[in-house]
Amino acid sequence: MRLNKNTLYVLVYLIGGATTAPEIGKKMPQLDIRSIQRALERLMDTGLITRSGPINSPTYSLQYQTLLAAEFPEKILEDEERPESMFNHALLDWLETVPTDLLEPFSKSTTSAATANGSKIAAKELEYLTVELSWKSSALEGNTYTLLDTQLLLTEGIKAKGRTEFETQMILNHKDALAFIVENADLFSGRISFSTVEELHRIIGRNLGIPAGVRKKIVKISASNYTPPASPQQLREGADRILSIIDRFTDPVIRSLLALSLIPYLQIFEDGNKRTGRMLANAMLISTIGRGFSLRKVSARELALAYLAFYEFNSLKQLSDILNVELS
Repeated sequence: MRLNKNTLYVLVYLIGGATTAPEIGKKMPQLDIRSIQRALERLMDTGLITRSGPINSPTYSLQYQTLLAAEFPEKILEDEERPESMFNHALLDWLETVPTDLLEPFSKSTTSAATANGSKIAAKELEYLTVELSWKSSALEGNTYTLLDTQLLLTEGIKAKGRTEFETQMILNHKDALAFIVENADLFSGRISFSTVEELHRIIGRNLGIPAGVRKKIVKISASNYTPPASPQQLREGADRILSIIDRFTDPVIRSLLALSLIPYLQIFEDGNKRTGRMLANAMLISTIGRGFSLRKVSARELALAYLAFYEFNSLKQLSDILNVELS
């Protein structure tokens, strides 16, 4: 998708709730109205938006099926001047009503709803997954344990020299979270309760100074211009909406993708949201198809850009590609 910077900025404001050229113009005073109208025309040409209403005062609507599958260039995702963005409640509105088959293209791996037969994960595969996921998920948070360090800690109980107790605890928490998932597979194979998500988060954050429960503080996301909701009531209600949306879908890969993206998007907790999302996404796969994913071959940069694309442009393309490659 080749769109210039100003056009992509216009898209951010549309995602933020603007519906007309004058509304966008107030947010982009450096552009004249004709430039904004040209940007809107380009967005219509790509199928990202549609126009309705009178010719002299039209309104514009996002086309989420196209937006979710759009790929955005790294250059714009790294542009420090890009507009600030907010949580898009309209995206949840769309996901609550869209025909579920419209998200089928996001499940490209051979793992599909047809294979969701309650298979149990093999003991050896669980051992590999525990080591690799505990290592990689922690590494993505800045943990300096190596893969070998992690294996020795989890299989032999040997703590790595030169590593902090904090880092060691983070690794052990991942192991405990996976054990909880396997021992309570029934909690993840159907409708998932918020109390289950809270318990996953509690295990992930144990002895790491992470407060349990819905956050009461405003949070910012590093390297992102996205600001999640601040109200504890909005966060709690949003969590229920997300879990209800996940429950609408039967394909385990799509369910996993929605957990991987929407839990961090809402930022329900003060810290540990991406880890909780990763563990919940794994839990739904482990409990249905007997498989999980570790993100072992995914770089921190690649994953960060995929999250930026979703937070600020609501695109699932990069996160979907990562997940499907992991499961292929």
